[in-house]
Amino acid sequence: MNDVHSLLPTNDSERTASAGGVALIWLAATMTASTLPLGALLVELFPSANFLVVLVLASVFFITVGAISLPGFNLGIPTMAVSSRLYGDKFNRLVSFSNWLSQVGWQAIVLVLVIYVLRSMLSYLGLVNGSNALGVAIILGIFANFFIPIIGYQAIVKAQSIVSIFMGIFALYILIKMHGFAQLWERSFNQTSISWIQTFSALSLALMGGALSWTMFASDYSRYLNRTSNRLAILIWPTLGGGIGSALILSLALVLTFTGGVNLSAGGLEITAAGMHSPIIYLSFCVFAILGLLASNFLNSYSSAFSLAVTLNRDLNRKYVTVIDAILATLVAIYILFVSPSFFDSFQTFLDLLIIIAAPWTGIMCSAIIFRDLLTPTCKKAQYGRVTILLIGVFATILFSNNPLWEGWGAMLLANNDISPLVGFIIGLFLESARRIAFNIGRDKRARDSVPAPVMIDHI
Repeated sequence: MNDVHSLLPTNDSERTASAGGVALIWLAATMTASTLPLGALLVELFPSANFLVVLVLASVFFITVGAISLPGFNLGIPTMAVSSRLYGDKFNRLVSFSNWLSQVGWQAIVLVLVIYVLRSMLSYLGLVNGSNALGVAIILGIFANFFIPIIGYQAIVKAQSIVSIFMGIFALYILIKMHGFAQLWERSFNQTSISWIQTFSALSLALMGGALSWTMFASDYSRYLNRTSNRLAILIWPTLGGGIGSALILSLALVLTFTGGVNLSAGGLEITAAGMHSPIIYLSFCVFAILGLLASNFLNSYSSAFSLAVTLNRDLNRKYVTVIDAILATLVAIYILFVSPSFFDSFQTFLDLLIIIAAPWTGIMCSAIIFRDLLTPTCKKAQYGRVTILLIGVFATILFSNNPLWEGWGAMLLANNDISPLVGFIIGLFLESARRIAFNIGRDKRARDSVPAPVMIDHI
């Protein structure tokens, strides 16, 4: 893989990946400890939700990731370059810039999680105690965050694939030992206080930290697929890889939160040995959680290089962007650790800000894929129409959002429950589909009107 990523279509020699390989990337990417605070938030904010319904629907929603992988394969360009076909280069730079910021935000969140897991390990082993544990964890975490990218992209992908296998094994082992699936069933169906509005709000939050946080990067990987790859496989494998990985690690996060194995408070995230049945399992889980988080940060910087390149309209050296991202992520992480009121608030606010553009953008993108609009040139009028729809979707998403920064009017009507990702996605999908159908009807009518009337010949 080259250090300089061209925004032009890749040539045949670059298309060496398989659909199954891309599935493994999504499996590895989603099966990281970054989901642990998401599970804790779900339990904290929506205790009456049907968690099994949330798990199933959030996993199924990864079909959007599979669908948005298709244009990358067809065109050989990354997601944000695909997006410019819908909105035009100028407006799409704003979308790409927001996407780059979201990637830097994820890197900061992941770095903070690495520090928290390191602190938990150091305290558990009694090597360092109190505030000293946090200080040592910060030094180790920042050093590792800068050091890991040096070993290169291919090595990172292979390492994370191996790490994801062990994370999956640990997740299944812990869930079985703790009777996790029985606990999920009990909390989901044997309670008399199940709330469906909380269920849909929990689903929205799961989408923020799950499928909708990945859709803007799907084509970054599928652009390297062989031209002989089956298109149905391109749709299915990322869907399965992302959905299965996300469901497994989110199930573990929920169960550990039920039992106190994961605690989320103003002081941050803490992983304890509670319920893991063995100090070796606990320590091994922490080690692989750290390795997986660091590897995912490198993949985040890989995709952010594409978004920044589209924003600046020039090719960028991936290693330079990795260093820039690491510096910015470190600064944001320090803010979260020492300035922000709590990690809880920072994480929730970040997810809400991330989804404002991502949700309606994903809906519009899925509609464009259904109508095959990405394979043909788009006129200015259609681009302006999509920009208008995206802005409407952004406004609606803000109205239905509820986070530490603001509470939207729509959220107030729903007893302070946040369903903004669902609203934004549905509005983007529905309005863009309606616009396209109206265009097709108008085009067909113009075609009929342009047919000349039959010539009448009088016979004498």
